[in-house]
Amino acid sequence: MKRFNNFRRLLRAAAVVTAVAAMTFAGCTKVDDTLGSNLVPDNQQMKAGYQTFGALTLTGNLNPRRYVETRLYQTDSLITSNLTYGYMGSMLSDTFGLRTAGFLTQYVPYEIDSGYFGFRPILDSAIILLSISSYGSDTLTSQEYNVYEVVSNKYLTEKPVESGKSERDTTFYLNFDPVKAGAVGNEVLFTFTFPDGEKTGPATTYATMKPTPKGREFINRLMLQEGTYKGDYSIYSLDSLEQWVAEFKGLYIVPAVDQTTPNKGNIYATSLDASGFAIYGRNRLESDPTLIADTISIPYIFYDSSVDYGNVSVNTIRHDYSKATSPQRFDIADAVETNENRPLSKQVYVEGMGGVVTEMTFTEEFFRQLAQIIKDENAASAKEFNTLAINQARMSVYFAGSNYDWQNLTDVKHMIEQMDASQSRLGLYTNYKKLSGITDYAYAYEKTYSTTLTYGGYINRSRGCYVMDITGHVQSMWNYYQEAVKELGENAPWEEIAERIKTRTMYMGPEAYGLYTQNYSVMQGMTPSDGSLTKEDAPIKIDIAYTLVK
Repeated sequence: MKRFNNFRRLLRAAAVVTAVAAMTFAGCTKVDDTLGSNLVPDNQQMKAGYQTFGALTLTGNLNPRRYVETRLYQTDSLITSNLTYGYMGSMLSDTFGLRTAGFLTQYVPYEIDSGYFGFRPILDSAIILLSISSYGSDTLTSQEYNVYEVVSNKYLTEKPVESGKSERDTTFYLNFDPVKAGAVGNEVLFTFTFPDGEKTGPATTYATMKPTPKGREFINRLMLQEGTYKGDYSIYSLDSLEQWVAEFKGLYIVPAVDQTTPNKGNIYATSLDASGFAIYGRNRLESDPTLIADTISIPYIFYDSSVDYGNVSVNTIRHDYSKATSPQRFDIADAVETNENRPLSKQVYVEGMGGVVTEMTFTEEFFRQLAQIIKDENAASAKEFNTLAINQARMSVYFAGSNYDWQNLTDVKHMIEQMDASQSRLGLYTNYKKLSGITDYAYAYEKTYSTTLTYGGYINRSRGCYVMDITGHVQSMWNYYQEAVKELGENAPWEEIAERIKTRTMYMGPEAYGLYTQNYSVMQGMTPSDGSLTKEDAPIKIDIAYTLVK
């Protein structure tokens, strides 16, 4: 039987290297490209060039112009259901405050024969089976968990059916609370510790659960000793999974105590298709109940791809930013999407676990400066170029302590600490809630065809920054800008032109397949406008290689 293969391996146990390519522009190399230019038709003549949009000019002078505005952004509209993983744990960060994670999950049983539990079975032990796939840095701090029973399916059955669909949607978001929805019972069934700080850690495949009196009643129902299906083994048939889910609705696993020590704790991701729980026991001889007849054991799996029922799971992730103590902390009110007046921020963040990310908006200065390249060249050469094509646009986002000049880093120790704590790759999105990547960040294509995007998005540890190739995105914005200027006029109010540039704002967040990473990144954002800019600062920089076209 193929079902439960991963799970059965766990029961027996219970007893991407990424190559990072980075390229930097060091400056312009003057090349004599005039030979034969007189043979090129006038309307086909072109000229290549390069310009840096950052806080320093190519000659090393301070440039206070702001080409990108940065703000913090946090949304509760990210999907947390049916993610393949269940997240559990509690961690306290001095920068991001308290994070807690738990998960609600349905479960399906191993099919058993009628009479399997025998006469008056005895519970010996119950264990939770785990397959930890990712976790943060602190794996020694012990954590205790409570396990509750899901007592109502109304969160599913009373959810409206979307127009055009025949079935109810099982999609839930960060703002879903199963307790407030009335799905979770009040009494704890089991408690368990993972890790215990001594013997168990991420490689551990199970933890013993201690049953409460309510938990023993729950086990008796599973063993068909009481409840609606007392003595009725039909509920354990794979043909009865719809009835199974109606009776045994699921479990809710959450930390019992929030972490209180700064920079301690962890959140663990367990693969649901190899996780679940199991009960072990013995049954008695019916002729002499004082004697043991046989041992019994049965697993229940949290996700089984071969069945149609019993596979719903919902992660619940909560943030309390008020618990942050670091000077780098921020006010979450400045980031929530419901705040229509989110302030600018020269320090930016990308947090996993559905936390804060960075909103980036290209300014009027950026587009006017691109247009000025054409004007300056036409004034100097009388060539009458009309537009420019973006050959390459690379955006660099620097860590604190880094510098545009990698040979003049200002705080190497702090920069390395920041990089070590950060996500290895970031994504850029035009719509973060829908995970709509910018043109260059075609993450689904990359995964489907096992290819490598020129987009990059990885940390360049030598330079102390993330590097993203955003060529297609910049070209798209430039095209929108030129269309707007052509229609409205160059001197039209910027607000009217800006409305026509549909992709002017993008969001820097975790990579698409790592939204719920425990890592976080803290970086330098936009160029400050308060006169505090120095050559030791390294705000966001965009290097553009272009070709002027008639």
